[in-house]
Amino acid sequence: MPATDSFRIERLDPAKHRREAFGCESAPLTDFIQKRARKEMDARASACFVLVPESNPSRIAGYYTLTQTSIVLGKLPVELTKKLPRYPELGATLIGRLARDLDWRGTGIGGMLLIDALRRCVRQSEEAAAIVVVTDPKDDKARAFYSAYGFQPLDDHRMFIPMNTVLAELAAGGAI
Repeated sequence: MPATDSFRIERLDPAKHRREAFGCESAPLTDFIQKRARKEMDARASACFVLVPESNPSRIAGYYTLTQTSIVLGKLPVELTKKLPRYPELGATLIGRLARDLDWRGTGIGGMLLIDALRRCVRQSEEAAAIVVVTDPKDDKARAFYSAYGFQPLDDHRMFIPMNTVLAELAAGGAI
């Protein structure tokens, strides 16, 4: 696909977006957008956002999902928690899935999706508080991707980035 395409990100609309045409390196991520994303949205279990080219707005170049979750206060680093209320758990936002279609490999779509997801997380945290954004990378390649954007290990499976870090990076015009 042309690297010069302009894109927009919008909520998944099964009547508009051709989910069956999406394919990425991960069979479970491909299967999710094709078969489960709509059902999870209908159940309000997750929200799915798709990146589409302006020239072909029914084609999905990539997607991500967001879900509200919570995080155990004791799992976070002390320097982050020392000024927080001592609740056992605090609000967080989960980037549950993030994938880009094979046709757009090497075009920066993954970064575009992540930055949009983080911006959306900031906006949502104004309505439903979230102290961090978390993700559950599926493999070392995904861990390296999130690490490049400032995510840190939380435990053996989960990574996080403090919401204040996201806010500061976005305010400074950083690539986060």
